[in-house]
Amino acid sequence: MATNIKVNVVTENMIKYCYTCPEAHNCDTEEKCIACWEEKGIITKEDLEETVTTEKLLKLYAE
Repeated sequence: MATNIKVNVVTENMIKYCYTCPEAHNCDTEEKCIACWEEKGIITKEDLEETVTTEKLLKLYAE
């Protein structure tokens, strides 16, 4: 399930941020996309961590 959370976060961020980004051509790997989002403050390492807490699950269900 933790892998699904990472996939969901990456997919959602690509749709929200990369689709309209003029520099999207520079991000040709998932790691580069994640590094870009971290640099811009869009996500943190904790957003992609493997541990799923009740709080995170409740936030996901609320979306």
